[in-house]
Amino acid sequence: MLEQLNLSIANWFARRAGGNLLNSTNSRYYNYLIDKPAWLALSTPRQYREAVSENPILNGCISILSKACANGKKYLVDQKGKEISWDSRQTGVQNARRLFLERPNPLQSVNEFNFEHYYMFNTFGNNYVYANNPLESFDTDINTVITLYNLPSEYVEIKQTGRLYDQVDISGIIEKYILNNYNPVKEFFPKDIIHFNDLNTSGIGTCIIGTSKLEVLRYPITNTQLAFEAMNVILKSRGMQGIIKANNKDGTGTQIPLNPVAKKEIDDVFKNEYGIRENQKQFLISYSDIDYIKTIFNSQELGIYDEFSNNAMIICNQFGVPHELYKTYMKGSTFENQIQSVRRLYQDAVIPIVENDDQFWTSSLNMRKYGFELRTDWSHIPALAEAQKEKATAASLNARAANIAYNDNTITWNQYLEMIGLESIPGGDIYKFERIGIPDANPVPIVEPQIQQP
Repeated sequence: MLEQLNLSIANWFARRAGGNLLNSTNSRYYNYLIDKPAWLALSTPRQYREAVSENPILNGCISILSKACANGKKYLVDQKGKEISWDSRQTGVQNARRLFLERPNPLQSVNEFNFEHYYMFNTFGNNYVYANNPLESFDTDINTVITLYNLPSEYVEIKQTGRLYDQVDISGIIEKYILNNYNPVKEFFPKDIIHFNDLNTSGIGTCIIGTSKLEVLRYPITNTQLAFEAMNVILKSRGMQGIIKANNKDGTGTQIPLNPVAKKEIDDVFKNEYGIRENQKQFLISYSDIDYIKTIFNSQELGIYDEFSNNAMIICNQFGVPHELYKTYMKGSTFENQIQSVRRLYQDAVIPIVENDDQFWTSSLNMRKYGFELRTDWSHIPALAEAQKEKATAASLNARAANIAYNDNTITWNQYLEMIGLESIPGGDIYKFERIGIPDANPVPIVEPQIQQP
């Protein structure tokens, strides 16, 4: 009842001022007038899309991750892990080359297709790829698919059979996929949809439909949105900065008000003679009793910027994006920190995600039937290539140190093997002079590892 009364009063004043408090822009924030938090609603695909499109922190974070995931270069390996040339005439290889190396569909390049795939996956928690197989009498696999399209996740519905744990095939769990932004709607068979879904941690529904990370981020997303609005208000509508109070008193100590002429003179002096522009004075020396009362706070004094940066870091952490790559704070970061952050992004987030997707592509398109699997190469990424070079250099230095220590009889053979990254052997806990002195020891010659140039 009290909240409604407060809202009615606020609306009355807003109408008197020529505005409407509960318009489409600020209706969800009115609760701040009565000291109640107002959080963004983030539970439907449409709300996910709006949040990503309107919030630059969230959009930037997802874009960084999606772009990084799309940077990989695909290649094929056989069942023993040996790379297969894209020029091979082996069944299915040329079609895989066309879909994953050249052009998955007439409208997109490989990089554009992959970026869209990961953008939808990270936004909605689900990505639906339509594998176009015009040969309906044949199974959908790498040899029959002609094009690949990302369906708009926001408009895809899944009609389930209601049976789950006793099924052995996806067609026994999902009856069809429905794309509802068409009239009439488009329907797809489960065999023609490759469904990538994030883990369902909500406890609602089945594991078929993924949970968007945005749902748990609604608090920091809302806070960053409000911080943008607050900073905009401060920058645009500063209003009165302060009050200059002249303590003029007569002989009896009674305050004497300034007349309009004196007020204008003081105002003109402060506007024209004092400030931070050229030829203006920065300090006033006065022989009068003057007080200054500050009436406005900047964003730093209000703590808005710190709160904004902290919430931005929470968003970055949820997606595994190091916050140094989306810098929202004033403190500087070194070039080395940036390089390390790029490596962490790929090693901790991007590579595990893409490796899992490669396995899913391989399984969904039945590539093993034709004797190969899909993989992704990252050696062309400068930060990762530099890391490999540093690793090789460190291995070489370590091998040299191990050779010197072993030849000086300061470490055992097994300790030597351990230092160069090899497994110990039975009876190897002996020094070089002991090993050479045993007639049947057959010592293995020490060969310094060769550095592989990345």
